[in-house]
Amino acid sequence: MIALTPKLSLTAAALALLGACGGTTVPLPTGNDRLNLAEIKDIQESISAGYNASGTTPKAVVPVSGGATYNGYVAGNLAVPGKKTDVAGLAQVGVDFRTNRLGGTVGNFVTAAGNDIDGTLSVRNGVLNRTLNASQVTILADVDGTLRTENETISVVGGVNRGGFKGNNAQYMGLPMKGNIAVNGPGGTQRGTFALNGALVQQ
Repeated sequence: MIALTPKLSLTAAALALLGACGGTTVPLPTGNDRLNLAEIKDIQESISAGYNASGTTPKAVVPVSGGATYNGYVAGNLAVPGKKTDVAGLAQVGVDFRTNRLGGTVGNFVTAAGNDIDGTLSVRNGVLNRTLNASQVTILADVDGTLRTENETISVVGGVNRGGFKGNNAQYMGLPMKGNIAVNGPGGTQRGTFALNGALVQQ
């Protein structure tokens, strides 16, 4: 198990809530506790080697009882016609293996230029689908929320499509997210897309 920076540690109360509810929105670092781009990249490096080297977790190995918390990073982009902004951030997801439910939060976004993006995305209505694929458990969920820069408000609506577990005991989670955005700024409203890939490790 990989220990992440203390800034990403959850409180005992949040962990208890995640275990009891099978995933819910939990706080990510804010204010002075926010991670900068270099710190997020450190987390990415600490997770990605093991994540990339691990195979898909066989369906029979994914637990059917208990719960777990996964912490990690996301990386991808927000795009409108003529402009694509690369971003990185953090993700926290709670899983209830008994009820096949999950949920969490994605946030602490930073652009490739090092600029903070405020706000969070919620991972909601998440399910562990054990029948969609013959050999592995598939993660599906809704993703939505509002992000803010100094001059723009970004409404996000999308989902997790065919995420899943990696490792010989489901110690990693892959969380691919895609969807649509509406960017309201000084020039009016622009519509576009978002695409994020998340890699998380069980804590």
